[in-house]
Amino acid sequence: MAIRDRNAGAWYHRGQALCSDGRFDEAVACYDRALELSPGDPLLWRRRGFALIKAGRYREAAASFDRALALDPDDTTAWQRKGYALACLGWSEDAVACCDEALMRDPEHILAWQSRGWVLGIMCRYDEAAACYEEVVRLDPSRGSAVWHRERMQERRDLEALATEIREAERFVEVPACIRDVVRERDYGNVALARAVLQELVGRAERPAVQRR
Repeated sequence: MAIRDRNAGAWYHRGQALCSDGRFDEAVACYDRALELSPGDPLLWRRRGFALIKAGRYREAAASFDRALALDPDDTTAWQRKGYALACLGWSEDAVACCDEALMRDPEHILAWQSRGWVLGIMCRYDEAAACYEEVVRLDPSRGSAVWHRERMQERRDLEALATEIREAERFVEVPACIRDVVRERDYGNVALARAVLQELVGRAERPAVQRR
């Protein structure tokens, strides 16, 4: 730990204890006292940012991580957590860029892969999100949550593909309500069947047109 001032260290440890108790606003106040004594300590700025995230104060958190990164640009955890704060503010592209910065420095940063997958899922970039969770599983095969999220991204990708196929099929056939209901009800279990049935209906409609040529 880079804290040199003894009193700053005491405030830091008090802030850590308050974070453990879920008293995040109080923890931020402790980190602020520590930073008055050691303003050039990147760890303090990062810990302060984490407490601000937990308190739901995302703009302040992102600013705190900026201070940490100005002092230590290679702090991969600060990059990842800044990305999370930006995602919570709705700044998804910037959030992905932060995760990329972390992964450029440490390609095996599991939390950066997870955060990147989460943000890409929000952006409906399901294939990319699934690939992120696949990387998490590769790095830690015991991480069952990543397997679950990867499968959910694949399901959402397939549901979106069905919705697109329905719009295209409407040029040729009357799409049955039961197929539309799969999308409307997010019935992931029947997406593959609905796509197969729709493709068969479109194929039947297209065959007479081909024969008339």
